[in-house]
Amino acid sequence: MTGASTSVVSKQRIDWIDAVKGLTIILVVMEHTTFGVSNAIGQMPAIFGAIAEFAKPFRMPLFFLVAGLFAYKALYGDLRKFIDGKVVHFAYFYVLWSVIQIGIKMIPHSGAWNVTYVDLLMIPIQPFAVLWFIYSLAMFFVAMRLLRDARPAFVFFFALALYFTRLDTGWMLLDEFAWRFIWFVTGVYGAKQIFQLADWARVYPAKAAGLAMLMLVCVSTVVFSHLVDIRAVELLMGFAGAGSAIVLVSLLANRGLAGPLAYVGQHSLQIFLSFFLPMAVMRIGLTRLGLENGDLITLISVIVAVATPILAFRLIEKTPFDFLYNRPDMFRLIAPRAHRPNIVMAAGGD
Repeated sequence: MTGASTSVVSKQRIDWIDAVKGLTIILVVMEHTTFGVSNAIGQMPAIFGAIAEFAKPFRMPLFFLVAGLFAYKALYGDLRKFIDGKVVHFAYFYVLWSVIQIGIKMIPHSGAWNVTYVDLLMIPIQPFAVLWFIYSLAMFFVAMRLLRDARPAFVFFFALALYFTRLDTGWMLLDEFAWRFIWFVTGVYGAKQIFQLADWARVYPAKAAGLAMLMLVCVSTVVFSHLVDIRAVELLMGFAGAGSAIVLVSLLANRGLAGPLAYVGQHSLQIFLSFFLPMAVMRIGLTRLGLENGDLITLISVIVAVATPILAFRLIEKTPFDFLYNRPDMFRLIAPRAHRPNIVMAAGGD
């Protein structure tokens, strides 16, 4: 394959992967907003409540699966670079934004938040709010680095066994690891097949779209019939939903229609870290203004919660507040590269 054609393939792959990341973060923001609005107005928003329930089996599986796609190089690369990019990187943003979130929620308010100084002390062992995903990603990378020489079948069935334990110790790190590790492992070992699926979708768009829609209908049927409560069925729906999302987003990217999703995906880290504040401010503000339509409140809040972190990132870039979204050199083990692809941001450091 020539250098030019390789570049085109890489660009296509990055486009759909960024777009999938964008879809994932929007679904995450939507879920948190939906349940926040439900608590605020006393009833679940009809449309967004249904969407959140429908996406639950594959929302986070899709995120961790995509995060594992480019993990191979880090897992088998230089140890110092691995620690810097996959441990220190995550630790920096996790600790920084845990302190920020807890600090904000300790300010006197009329909401239902209940945090104390104990939450600050628990940061190293009990993730706060949505920031558990950063801690989990670091744990997944470390676990896979330690298991890199084990047979893939052993690692896969180990992750599968953890999934079926339904671990519920109350310790979020352990419980989430057992529940989500299978998806990261699938991304690592199934990267070739996942890329082939996306490539197949671009070659046979009609067949791919039809199959994806059929799978999503199956997911919907299983979710709303509550069969998804069966662990094995939940696992299958995770694969069906994630695969369908990859196919459909790949088709959109191939037609040049995934630009907005890809742009959001390129800023997924910034959104994950800070969407909570604009989301809460907008939700509270709209309800206090007397707006009673839960779906409208959710829609406006989601748009603001996704857009504000991107805007904030652009505004503070190369200012003294740049440390909020970019790791300073003093917290690096190796010097940063001059150009850092956005795609690395979702699965690890720069």
